[in-house]
Parts: sequence; structure tokens; C-alpha cells
Amino acid sequence: MKLIHNFKSPNFNDRKSNNIEIIVIHYTALSSISNALKYLCSKKNKVSCHYLISQEGEIYSLVSEKKRAWHAGQSYWRGSTDINSISIGIELDFSPSDINNKFTLKLNSALIFLLTKLLKKYRISNENILGHSDIAPYRKIDPGKYFPWQILENKNLSYRPKLLNKSEIKNSIKKEWLNKKKLNSIKKKILFMLNFIGYDTSLAQKNKIYFDKLINAYSSHYKIYKNYYYNKKKIFDVIEVHFLNIILTKNKK
Repeated sequence: MKLIHNFKSPNFNDRKSNNIEIIVIHYTALSSISNALKYLCSKKNKVSCHYLISQEGEIYSLVSEKKRAWHAGQSYWRGSTDINSISIGIELDFSPSDINNKFTLKLNSALIFLLTKLLKKYRISNENILGHSDIAPYRKIDPGKYFPWQILENKNLSYRPKLLNKSEIKNSIKKEWLNKKKLNSIKKKILFMLNFIGYDTSLAQKNKIYFDKLINAYSSHYKIYKNYYYNKKKIFDVIEVHFLNIILTKNKK
């Protein structure tokens, strides 16, 4: 699959890190690939990405991987706040309210091709294949609740928490990591675990609107409920399994 180099964005600068650790998936929210190219390649808009994928599966290279594209904005993941310096941004030609409102087979195939290449090249963990809403849950919703994360998970190109069967391991870790922290409510436990996973929980601590935005961001990625609704018990169980997966992985290293 060939990359198209005919369009270049002027919106980039030098990276502040030599390590590329994250890939961020966005959607354009624009009505067509031509409008997306114009927007991302316009100096006045001050926004860009490394790659743009069309509905037809064409991959446009807009900014060199060596450079810091301006795609993440104000964002956070696992303690890092300059996500642009450590990431590659991929925009998808998709808009929820226009005719390009499908994640087509050609688009998905091109994304799989590109992610496979980038993960191998930079040795990026599939835990760090993220949506814009993962790194900016209070202001962004893309790639949205209909993005087919399961397709990427099936190719090991995105992280899927594994079910845990050994209750004694689960209980011992819960006791060590949750009870010792004196977290006396489900909400506090959820926020602690989400922060450990990587999310910015700062605004959600005391504000219900931001808490709901955070939960929606997590849930749209990990597909834990139908019709985009949740209850505390269900969301707690899923986040707990995700949290314990990471703890067990870290303990093996």
C-alpha cells in the first residue's frame, strides 16, 4: 500500500523527545477528504497530523514522522503532557453528521496496514494505541463510540484486557492496591484505577460532568456497554479488570 506525498502541512515543529511511544487516532469531523486536506494543510488553522486516511483507504503523509505534528493539543497520558512530542497522529476521513459517516472496509484495512508498520518500526506497545478522547477526555470524543476498536484488538493492534480467573490473585492485589489506599467509595476507586491506567483524572475528582466525560471516553474505547449507557457496578468491574491486567504485567517484569 503506497503513501501519497502530494500534500504537505506546514503545521509542525521539532520534537522535544526522540522516543515515539504513542499513536493517536482521530477523526476529521469534516465532510470530505478534500476538505480535510485543505484544512490540515492550511497554515492559518495551526493543526495537522502525520497521516490522513480516506474513505477509499488512501493514506496521505502530511508531516514527517521525525517532526512534531500538531494533532493532540492539550492532552495527557501516563504523566506526559506534551503528547505531540512522543506520538504519531492519524486522522480518519470521518464525520458523524456527513455522508462520510462510516468506517469503511478500505479505511479500516489501510489503518491496520499503517498501524502494523508503525508498531513494528517504533516498538510501540498496543496499550498506547489511543483515541483522541483517551488523551483529552474532557474536550474530545473522537474517534467516537462507533469506531471499531475490536478489529484492531483482534489484530493485536490495540489493547484488550484479559479476563482473570484466579480470584485469589485478584483479591490479594485488590487488598494491596485499593484497600491500602483508603479509597472508601466506588468513584474514588474508579478514578484511582483510571489514573493508574493512564488517564487524566484531575477534573473528574470534584465535577460530575467531567467524571461522566471521563467514563464516556473510557467506555467508547473499551466497548463495555450497549447504547452508550453504564452503571457504576458494570464500569467498576471492567476498569478493575483492566487495572489488574496492568498490575500483573508489571509484576512479571
